[in-house]
Amino acid sequence: MKISKADIRYLGQLIFTWTFLNLSLNMIGLFITKMLNEAEFSYIDSVKNEFVMPLVIQSLLFTFCIAAAYQFLKNRKYADYVFVGFQIVMFHLIFFLNLKIHHGMHFESTFNNIGVRYLSNGGQYLVDILYLYFPINGMFDNGLFKPDNLGTFYIHWILLNIVYYFGLTWISIKVAKFFFEDKPEVPVAQKDEESTETESE
Repeated sequence: MKISKADIRYLGQLIFTWTFLNLSLNMIGLFITKMLNEAEFSYIDSVKNEFVMPLVIQSLLFTFCIAAAYQFLKNRKYADYVFVGFQIVMFHLIFFLNLKIHHGMHFESTFNNIGVRYLSNGGQYLVDILYLYFPINGMFDNGLFKPDNLGTFYIHWILLNIVYYFGLTWISIKVAKFFFEDKPEVPVAQKDEESTETESE
């Protein structure tokens, strides 16, 4: 399917809006976390690796997914949410591939595992505020990644991030349309007629 110039313009506006809001919300998440509990706040060791790169990866994935969706899908409403669908599939695929059944069902992997790194790069600092009140404990020594509570891990790392991406995309669509959508201009003759009618009344 051919992408029109109007589609390309809309995609550029949506990608810019999505990226800007994602950056802003992550900064707000860091600020709120520090304000709520400065004593427990963990400062970023590497701004590039822990903040910049994840946001760049998220923006590139969003751009790729939505561009591909506009190329192959007719329904533009569904196309706008393809990235959300992609993250749902990827997050759950990684989650189920790393489930272990022996000694009780649990998630077990390593920090170097490509799936865990993908989940980490897909995380959000706004969601991380919950760690102040519901921390994830487990075995994390010698590169092992084994959370104690499977349900808490799923909510923090999978479910809430998916909800975040859905909300971010929905808001981005609304904001992009509000700021960039062309407003219909009222013809000059019509304006003159309206002002004349107002004066006569």
